Amino acid sequence: MNRKKLQLKKSVRTKIRTYGIRLGLAILFSLPYFAAAGMAMKLKMAQEELGQMALALAEGPRVSRLVDLEAVPEGTLEVPLSVADTQTADTPDDADRMQTAEAADPGEAGPAEVADTEAATDVFSEIVIQESHEVSHVADPEELGLNAPHKVYLTFDDGPSIYTDDILDILAEYGVKATFFVIGKDNPAAYARYLRIVSEGHTLGMHSYTHVYADVYESPTAFREDTEKLRTMLEDVTGVNPVYYRFPGGSTNDVSSVDMHEFAKILKEMGITYFDWNVASGDAGSRPLTAEQIAANALKGIEDRETSVILLHDTATKKESVRALPMIIEALREMDGVAILPISGETEIIHHVDLD
Repeated sequence: MNRKKLQLKKSVRTKIRTYGIRLGLAILFSLPYFAAAGMAMKLKMAQEELGQMALALAEGPRVSRLVDLEAVPEGTLEVPLSVADTQTADTPDDADRMQTAEAADPGEAGPAEVADTEAATDVFSEIVIQESHEVSHVADPEELGLNAPHKVYLTFDDGPSIYTDDILDILAEYGVKATFFVIGKDNPAAYARYLRIVSEGHTLGMHSYTHVYADVYESPTAFREDTEKLRTMLEDVTGVNPVYYRFPGGSTNDVSSVDMHEFAKILKEMGITYFDWNVASGDAGSRPLTAEQIAANALKGIEDRETSVILLHDTATKKESVRALPMIIEALREMDGVAILPISGETEIIHHVDLD
């Protein structure tokens, strides 16, 4: 009898231990799904809030002004960037994984093609799909000083990068809205920065998907495909349909072998307005500048113009541009009649050359 009792107890203990192990494994393997579900819920809430914030765009651009190229100081036009200047890694280690693109011009170093740093998760990609909104910013133009004698537009090319959040933090601290002409980066870190740009009221513009000149300007078909790829990705991620574009190298670049009028025609067919700049900070030149020099360049002639579109860059190598930003904002606020605005349908268009 005692032997049977011992065997029964041993059998019970064995079953309890077995079921306990199974239960533990079941809980362990379930944790990622619960975590994913929680992440999905938070992202969905953020998307819904973003969608509610989006406002309709004003009907269209107001007046087009051509930049007198003869009057632009030497060195202020954007030139094809070096590999170092176009690094846009999301982490410092990512810079080592940048891929050098085919040279845009024989004997000249072409821009670097951004390597994907992280694979987007299935959960994230499912959550970021949202109904399209025909807007490119969420700021209310009537509250942004559009009647100011001097309107200034801070524009950042080539992001997102490791410094995008720093730039956004500074803009938030000063209550300033800007414009970001971004490239395509297919990873969650970049997705979060695209979303933050839009959700904080800045204008989200396009600057090509790859920023590889040889690819972007290979042909009208290649240009259209590159633009559509970037536009679709940004719309899927943010719910916002971008309607502003800045040509890599500007509309007067000497890299494209195809007539730039062809590309401008494609943008017009897609309902996209392109913007150049009439103030260059010089932060994309071959000679590194200090924050003070970048700020001084950006502030030249502001009070002599009604509209100033300042060119800055948001890449992993532009720490000095980040340092210069508070100097620029504070100096602009000391000037009489100056308003800092994001590009909108009410913005006077700045072109280096009329491609229409």
